[in-house]
Amino acid sequence: MNESMRAVAEICDAIKKKVSRAEVLDSAKSRSRPERLWRMWADTGLLAIGLPEEYGGAGGSMSEVVLAHDLLHSAGLFLPLTIPNYMVRFPLLKHGTLEQKRKYLPPTATGESFFAFAITEPDSGTNTFKIRTKAGRLPGGDYVLSGQKIYITGWDEAGHALVVARTSPRDEANRTSGLTLFIVDTKSKGISTTQMDIAIYMPEKNFVVNFDDVVVPAENILGVEGRGIEALFDCLNPERLMAGGMNIGLAEFILNKGVEYAKVRAPFDVPIGVYQSISHPMAIAKTRIDTARMMLYAAAAKYDAGEKIGVETNMVKWLSSEALKVSADITASAHGGMFADLTTDIIPTYLIAKMHELGPINNNIILSFIAQQALGLPKSY
Repeated sequence: MNESMRAVAEICDAIKKKVSRAEVLDSAKSRSRPERLWRMWADTGLLAIGLPEEYGGAGGSMSEVVLAHDLLHSAGLFLPLTIPNYMVRFPLLKHGTLEQKRKYLPPTATGESFFAFAITEPDSGTNTFKIRTKAGRLPGGDYVLSGQKIYITGWDEAGHALVVARTSPRDEANRTSGLTLFIVDTKSKGISTTQMDIAIYMPEKNFVVNFDDVVVPAENILGVEGRGIEALFDCLNPERLMAGGMNIGLAEFILNKGVEYAKVRAPFDVPIGVYQSISHPMAIAKTRIDTARMMLYAAAAKYDAGEKIGVETNMVKWLSSEALKVSADITASAHGGMFADLTTDIIPTYLIAKMHELGPINNNIILSFIAQQALGLPKSY
């Protein structure tokens, strides 16, 4: 671990001593952001990592960003809101105008403001090319945005959102054409929201967002009209790395809970940890966690070196979410019927594990992508 990575680890250790899992869980139960934890991400400089100093950041690498997610989530300090805050920066840095960078990037480093990311729609799911939200040009050059997005995290608190829309009809011969990314003020006229009733403890709210003829200034296009796919992938690969760090940290958190209980629960006078039906799945879960972690940091290092990592980021997402799933499952089994008692704090992570199997991209789609890209098998989706 180099000096900058050690510095991030020290910051995370300090935060873990000041913010408890119970505090974060209470916020999640009330669907409110754990403000003290958010402020510590900002005040310690974690939010500034990965952003150049000229835009108010601290410099640094993707490896440092994923390390922060890994270490803090290993203490159960669940805060998904950090991911859109980071992920929108990457396409802004690469495709944004100088004016856009100066205006929108500095507040993301201080926690003063952050971005939501709006891509998912009710009828498209993982198939981004099927989205129906559209944007048409007005006579003066601005755009008018219409459509609906779903599962949009933190819209109520975000100052702006990066919204994916169509500026030309879907072309089956070239599915990647016609997508455009817009920077949208979340308080714009014509936007209405409905809070979703998500049956998972999460420290922020999710929304259905409706765009009813929302006017977006022409200067708020990110990149080139109709070629948003280029900027979009500059969002999605970092997202999968950060989600990987979150998954791995949570997997370690929930597995440790199961291991400690397996050492003391003894209904037949010996700890249940001696039984292979408990110890072997725990050993498998630990192996998956460590394998996913190695893949995560290898992929982050390749990203920092400017290499292509499309296959690797998908592998990281699959490995990390599978590690979280098996860790949550064996911990639930070790607790017997008590796993359903909310005081054991297993159900929240158990449900998150299922959610992270399905998103931000479904694991079945990931396997199909890996089969095609890494093995040369025919495209199946």
